[in-house]
Amino acid sequence: MTAVPVLPAADVPDRCVRPECVAGCATPTARGDGRRGVLAAAARFAGVIAVLLVTVGVLQVVHWTPRYGRTSRSTRSLRRCSRWLVRVLGVRVEVRGEPHTGGGLVVGNHVSWLDLIVLSAQAPQRAVAKDGVGTWPVIGGLARRTGTLFLRRGLHRDLPESVAQMTAALRRGHRVQIFPEGTTRCGQAVGEFRRAGFQAAIDAAVLVHPVTLAYRDGTGTPTTAPAFVGDMTVVESIRAVVRMSALTVQVHWLDPIPALAGSGRAATDRRRLAAQAERAVAHDLGQPVVRRDSAWRGDAVA
Repeated sequence: MTAVPVLPAADVPDRCVRPECVAGCATPTARGDGRRGVLAAAARFAGVIAVLLVTVGVLQVVHWTPRYGRTSRSTRSLRRCSRWLVRVLGVRVEVRGEPHTGGGLVVGNHVSWLDLIVLSAQAPQRAVAKDGVGTWPVIGGLARRTGTLFLRRGLHRDLPESVAQMTAALRRGHRVQIFPEGTTRCGQAVGEFRRAGFQAAIDAAVLVHPVTLAYRDGTGTPTTAPAFVGDMTVVESIRAVVRMSALTVQVHWLDPIPALAGSGRAATDRRRLAAQAERAVAHDLGQPVVRRDSAWRGDAVA
């Protein structure tokens, strides 16, 4: 594997965490014009609402089932509903590789709320999200019913408990998904992977599954339309996606990385494991890795 460029945050003109970067860090997005385009966008938006309502109903039924195995049933149901949502949005998904069977830690680059929908449509999994997501209308309730692990980021005293939650889920054979950058970016660079989440993979002795997501418009050109950054609301971000005349997301499942100490393999630690996954993701996307400013440094979970 060729070396991946590493840049300090100050050397990257586009920090990819501001609303204005959506208009500037990739080529303009093709959108549907005229009355036909407006009607198509309205139909997609209505479809999103319909699928969300159906998903709420499905997960409520699952919630009434026996407690044993309920989380697995919920994640499988979410996978089906996520596939419906991807179709309603008119998003085309191109997949290379496949997620490894069984439990494991899924890590990848983070652009949008759409990342989670696309990955959920690929395989049953439990997401890791900041605790504020649990308060979002509709989405928060869906997240709670599908076994999402809510974590308080940036508080070191909460790290042991957070890692313990993830470790327990991994040991039960669940696939747990995190975005180690800790924030969304709209393209051009991969953020430094935070390390604490990888400790759970080591403690549970499971595989780490790196995955990359790249968004393209109808011409195959990189687009920032799905980016959910800065002060954007969820509704504004959804509106940007449904207004597109075509959107393709390229999903590439990379080779899994063992998080095993011993068993004939060299012992590893979370720093080394995070660096391996980070390099694999950045190399596949052809993007540099941006190191956080000293004020951002820490060991947050996701």
